Amino acid sequence: MSKIPFLLVILDGLGDHSYAELNNKTPLEAASQKNISKIKSFGAQGLMDPIAPGVPPSSDTAHLQILGYDLTTEYFGRGPIEAMGEGIELKEGEIAFRADFGTVRVVGDRAIVIDRRAGRIPTEETRQLVELLNKEARFVDSYEFKVVGLTEHRAAIIVRGEDLSYEVTDNDPHNINVPVLECQVREEAREKEKAKRLAEIMNKWTIRTMNILEKAELNEKRKKEGKLPANVVLFRGAGVMKKLPTFYEKHGLRAAGIAGGALYKGVAKAVGMDLIEVQGANGMPDTNIKGKFEAAKRALSNYDFVFLHLKATDYYSHKGDPVGKSEFISKFDDHLSIIEDKFKDIALMITGDHTTPCDRGLHSGEPVPVLISAPSIRRDDTKIFSEREASIGSLGRIRGSDVMKIVLDMIERTVEFGTRPSPRLITYMPSELKALKIS
Repeated sequence: MSKIPFLLVILDGLGDHSYAELNNKTPLEAASQKNISKIKSFGAQGLMDPIAPGVPPSSDTAHLQILGYDLTTEYFGRGPIEAMGEGIELKEGEIAFRADFGTVRVVGDRAIVIDRRAGRIPTEETRQLVELLNKEARFVDSYEFKVVGLTEHRAAIIVRGEDLSYEVTDNDPHNINVPVLECQVREEAREKEKAKRLAEIMNKWTIRTMNILEKAELNEKRKKEGKLPANVVLFRGAGVMKKLPTFYEKHGLRAAGIAGGALYKGVAKAVGMDLIEVQGANGMPDTNIKGKFEAAKRALSNYDFVFLHLKATDYYSHKGDPVGKSEFISKFDDHLSIIEDKFKDIALMITGDHTTPCDRGLHSGEPVPVLISAPSIRRDDTKIFSEREASIGSLGRIRGSDVMKIVLDMIERTVEFGTRPSPRLITYMPSELKALKIS
């Protein structure tokens, strides 16, 4: 076990712009930083491009990159990751999509998206529609479909069968007043015939399920009540279940994950972290922050690396509420006091997985601030943790792929470049080395 335990805190969508209602400060700058400032006194800050400058990351790709995974060879799509986070057991090779029940209006031979969430249809009604689809649209040709209802309008779609490739596009146009898209083969697909087969059955399934949903008794009831019918399934994020090298195999660190949102639980599971469940942790503003930090404090005594995720910063960004975002960061700062007695003894990083400016409500390609502290690292003289101060911090500007290298160095687990204590090319000193037998 590492001598110095490491805590990675990701405040989702942390980076932002400045706003008049915050006296021309960003939500991070305007927030209370009583405990953050104590951490900053032990460390330094800088900026991070989770993927690359100007590239808006999705949360799953950003997290995997930050955790040291190669997106070009190891990323297998968001659908299975989110499904795992929801507790859905997938077999290797099964294809999964994330999906929403939405509302469309038929105009000629097109289905125009009116609402991508069907008025945020409640969870119980989504479950009823899922049961209907699993009964009446279970098979397309010889391929089996299974829909799993999640929270509110959300669902997962699992496709089972031979000779399919997940390398297809979404039918979700990610906008309203535009048509549902045709599922197509991605231009860069490596197995085009298998991808073509999946695209064809997804298009057949979309049309069939639209007809079933349009006639559903529940939707007839919703229309009579003046509510939007949930008459389409909009899918995106195709992926195939794949076994990744574990976090321990990658970095030699025993790791635990603490999160409320399904995607982030799925990321932790996908990389082989032990997932620590916290009652009341839900990925929303009312998440149990106290419980998360108490769990993290306990875990730091038993694990080398603890990943703690908080979603509400991103929630307020997408809602366009910089004041709410700043208040949540202040709430986070207040709960940092739970681990205050460990500030001097652990290595710590606080950052975001991407920038989500409240004035855009979407992920942007701007870098996120990163704060690091450890018992023995170079410190800087920046004043507060913020986007502006981070631009002059001694950490400089890094990429997500640099994070685990920096982490291993902070906890004194790196080996000098060019040395080879192990047959496997690794950047850390393994806990077990093969000794020479001399007799």
